[in-house]
Order: sequence, then structure tokens, then C-alpha cells
Amino acid sequence: MNSKNADVVIIGGGIIGCAIAYELSKQNVSVIVIEKASRVGTEASWAGAGILTSHASTHEPYPELCRASLAMYPNLASEIKDKTDIDIELIRSGTLSVYFDETEALGLVGLAERRVNRGFTAEVLTPEQTWQLEPAVSKSIAGAVLFPEDGHVRNPKMVTALAKGASKNGARFVLGNAVTGFVRENERVVRVIVNSETIHANNFVIAAGCWSGQLTSMLECPISVSPAKGQIVLLETMPPIFQRTIDGLGIYIVPRTDGKILLGATVEHVGYDKTPTLEGVKQMIDAAVVIAPELAESKFVQTWTGLRPYYRSGPCLGYLPGYENVVLASGHYKNGILLAPITGKLIAELLISRKPSLSLEPFAPV
Repeated sequence: MNSKNADVVIIGGGIIGCAIAYELSKQNVSVIVIEKASRVGTEASWAGAGILTSHASTHEPYPELCRASLAMYPNLASEIKDKTDIDIELIRSGTLSVYFDETEALGLVGLAERRVNRGFTAEVLTPEQTWQLEPAVSKSIAGAVLFPEDGHVRNPKMVTALAKGASKNGARFVLGNAVTGFVRENERVVRVIVNSETIHANNFVIAAGCWSGQLTSMLECPISVSPAKGQIVLLETMPPIFQRTIDGLGIYIVPRTDGKILLGATVEHVGYDKTPTLEGVKQMIDAAVVIAPELAESKFVQTWTGLRPYYRSGPCLGYLPGYENVVLASGHYKNGILLAPITGKLIAELLISRKPSLSLEPFAPV
């Protein structure tokens, strides 16, 4: 492949860009991924907790997209392990959503009943049944709902695996370089400008997370993808005290296989500020200790922040208005890790055949 030419140029080396590159490269499509950082997956793809949940009870397009992606994970985890020898640590032990009062119970139990009535899985648990599954949960809970199909992955490993798999299939990565402009001819982009050099492609994908709107603005088509700051706290308990993700009081608690525990995450619309705050950290720790008092004795390891790509009706998937060869894949907000497999598959199908196996019309950029 000519180093300055490809069938598809993908702008953004996060989990979405790498998933698209992986799926395209499996079909022998020549791909160049351009990432402004010195390595892939340095922003939201690294910062997230890797949660894979789909709790909606309807058959609307977004829940269907989430369920389709969740179903892809077991085969994908096995496939990329064989391809790259990287274990993304997929664990499907479920999510336990705990509640403390009748108001919380009404919402969760009602959701569980609707899911069961519509053929989905959920199980309402008494406090005693909850403690049998997770003894560390507070004795003050009023009950819980188990969503057994949920899981989580080590998202930094997954991004690395997708990039490595794509590279083994022939995809090229241009790291540490930002796209600074586009060269257009009528309703097509023909080249991108990177470090005063140009890279030509037949098709272009913008998958730059919360920076995607800045790139579409260069094409005189501003799409409002904005940053939503999320803070996460990392704790350590040895031996591990949880087997599954715990959800409640506005936070989640995610156990990892190495004894670490993730607490997350805040939602703050404060622009591109990634500064951790005492208020945000305290909010999560206080809630976690109410859910599991034993966590008060855990070791505090560190905290960090990430910027999720928020789009008002996200995700935003499809051709950019006014362009016949520019596709936008962004706005996944809190579900970028969950939706990476299906996004990679559908965008690859869109570019290769223009006939994705699930309709992207509900997610078209506007």
C-alpha cells in the first residue's frame, strides 16, 4: 500500500476508530488510522470502566443497537485473543443494581418486570438473596435486581488488541499527528492534511470522540459533539470482595481480576477540563461506602478523568450531510466500549456495500 494512500482514512485512534479499522481490514480494505496522540486509546477509551450493560426494556433502535453489540462480545474476545494473544478480560458475571427505599424499588422492579414480560432477562432479589451473591453489600439495602447478561472488559487492553489486530491485517497507524485540514472537490473529500503533508483516500471516517465536532466544522458542517467529563476512583481490596458489578446511588462499582475496584463516574459538562475534583471523588467514595461499608477499609490507589463524547441523540453514525464519502462515528457518550463492536461492523458494512445489517437511519448526523 502506498504510504500516503488508502481506501479509507480513519481520524481517531480510540476504541471506535480501532474497531472500524479492525472490521475493514478483515475485509482486505486498506486503512490508515490517524491519531493525534502518540498511542491509541488515550482518551475516553482508556479512562472508562469497561462496563457492558444494556438494561432497556424496549425494542427501539438504540436499545437494539446496544443488545446487538453486547451479543458480539464473546466471539470478538475469542477472535482477537487468537489474532493478537491479548486477553481483553471479558467477564460476564452480571450487574447487581441495589436499592435502599421504596422509591428506588419502584423504578428498578418495574424495569425488571417489563424486561421479563418482553422476553429479556432480569431477576428481582430479596436482601437475603442479594447477600448470598455479594456478602459485602450493605445490610441496609431493601433489595436488588440482577441483570445476568451484563459484563465488563479491560478497555485499554481491548483498544490495544483491536489496533494490533487491524495492524496484523494490514492497517497502518499514523500516531502523534493531528489532522489540520481537508482538501475537497465538490461533495467529496479527497485528502487530509497532516503535518503539512496530504494523505489521499476514497472514504474518510471521523471517529475522534468529543473532538469530532471540531473536525466536522473544518468541513463547514458543525455537529454538536461535546465533552462530558467523568471522574473515576481506583481502589484496591485483597482479597477481592465482589464478583460482579454493583450499581446504585448514582455510581457503579466494578471489580477487576487483579483486586482493584473502579468507582465511577461523575457526569460534568465543563468543557475540556480534565481536572479531578475533591467534590467528585468524595461523591463517589461516600456512595460506595454506603453500598459496601467494607470499602472504607480499602486502599485508595488513584483517580483520573475522561471526556465522553456527548451527542444529544447519540450515537451519531452515518454520512456527514453534504458529503458522499465522509462518515461520522461519534457521540457514543457513556457506551463507547459497549458499542464498539457493532459500530465497527456497521460502519465497515456501510463503507463496503452501503447496506449495513442494522439501519443507521435513526443515528444519522444532523
